[in-house]
Amino acid sequence: MSWSTVYIKGKVGFEREVISQLEKSGFSFLPGTEENGLSLFWIDNLAKLHEFKIAIGSKTILRYRLRFFTNLEEADQMTTFTSDEKSKIKKMQEWDRLQKSA
Repeated sequence: MSWSTVYIKGKVGFEREVISQLEKSGFSFLPGTEENGLSLFWIDNLAKLHEFKIAIGSKTILRYRLRFFTNLEEADQMTTFTSDEKSKIKKMQEWDRLQKSA
């Protein structure tokens, strides 16, 4: 069996939930390392990314705001934000913090 690499980026703590969902589904995968909010997974080379996402489940994908990448360069590009994007992220984090404290 050949393996393809998939990188996943999301909110803190998503790795455990993703692995749990994949194990429940019976999808063939190997977990890799996690570094700086980016986790590595190997999936069967014949499997499609869409099948991988279905195995994880839409609720998990939305809850953790997961983004999927097939190469590290794509993932690295997504970690660079403009100053406008950074200010929007800060506002969302503040709003999220207020919602949790209410």
